[in-house]
Amino acid sequence: MAVRPILVLVLVCGAGLIGSIVRPADAAAFICPDTMTSDAPRNAPPLSDLYSGANNLAGGNRVGELVADLRKSGMKPALIVDHLVGAYCPLVANDGSLSDKQKADHVRRFARQVTGLAYGSSDQGELDVLVDVPLMPTLLGQVDQAAAGAGMSRDAWIERAIKQQLTVP
Repeated sequence: MAVRPILVLVLVCGAGLIGSIVRPADAAAFICPDTMTSDAPRNAPPLSDLYSGANNLAGGNRVGELVADLRKSGMKPALIVDHLVGAYCPLVANDGSLSDKQKADHVRRFARQVTGLAYGSSDQGELDVLVDVPLMPTLLGQVDQAAAGAGMSRDAWIERAIKQQLTVP
């Protein structure tokens, strides 16, 4: 009979130990990686206005210009991405109106945009501006269907639709 209480005690202790080992870790707070590069040119443009809040329109308009300026200064694409993301992340991290997930989403979206611009063709007179717009799967399906019906790529169809909409008074 003494075996039962000991067995119960072992099972309870074991369950507690396993629970503490297997328990999922709490989500860590949003922290920017240390990516700021010291290889930035001495005459690099100021980056403090890259982020102007959750509806970041001012910064988005400058990204292409910044990438072009940094390219002209001789900075390699990987360093351009590190430099701009390293400058952008702390600005987003200080925005108390965003959750940690929203902050991570903003930085990821910005990093994709900068990467596309930094590694894009540099022989153009003017750099394309990448627009990242999340679409619901049903709407994306409709876009793909319309593009296929017109014999166009998704990107070409979206660009044409935007241009047509802008010409309507």
